[in-house]
This record gives sequence, C-alpha cells and structure tokens, in this order.
Amino acid sequence: MNNNNGFAQALEDINTLARVDTNVSQRNLDKAAKYFVRKLEGKIKKSDRNTKHLRDSLKVVIKDDHVSVQFESDKFYWYMVEHGHRKSNGKGRVKGQHFVRNTVDQEIEKIKDIMMGQLID
Repeated sequence: MNNNNGFAQALEDINTLARVDTNVSQRNLDKAAKYFVRKLEGKIKKSDRNTKHLRDSLKVVIKDDHVSVQFESDKFYWYMVEHGHRKSNGKGRVKGQHFVRNTVDQEIEKIKDIMMGQLID
C-alpha cells in the first residue's frame, strides 16, 4: 500500500484524529471559545447611553458536543451593532462596527492552534 503519494499517511493521520477522546476535543473547543471571548471583549466598546454593555453579556455555552459563543440577553442587539441598521427616524443608516468579523479575521490562526493543540499531541 505504500506508493509514496501521501494518501496512506493522510489516512493514518485521519484515523489517529478519529480515535481522539471526545473530552480532549471538548476541552480544546472550550479553551478556544474562551480565548475568542477575551479577544472579542476588548473590541466591543462600552455604551455611553446605558449601564447594560454588550461586552458584559458574552458567554460560552456548551451543549452536548457543541460549543458556542453567545450574548446572554438582548440577542438581537449585537446583530444591529455588528452589521448596522436604519436610524429610528427613518433617515439614513447607522454604520456597522464589525467587531465579531474583524476579531475572527485577526485571531483565526491562534484559535485554530488552540483547537488543534492537544489533538495533534
């Protein structure tokens, strides 16, 4: 089976990753999500108008084998801040801040390294 085309090695690597303990992969996903939350909190500005701040409502949610980063309350609000919205008087638009997209773009390599860290070891 050794024909030096790389497929045998790739198959062996895939089989090794398939045998990884789910607890290890869950811990890595949780660690990567917490890292992303820390970086995202630094990018979100505090509100001048009220005492509820978007950055304070970030949390990591783990359900079964799924890990996600969510906003606790006012789930619709982050979308409007991220992507922009029409003004309340109907004249013009508020420009989006793109804090989630920019943070993902800047930190994607570090997040990948964290997620794959112990899996490769």
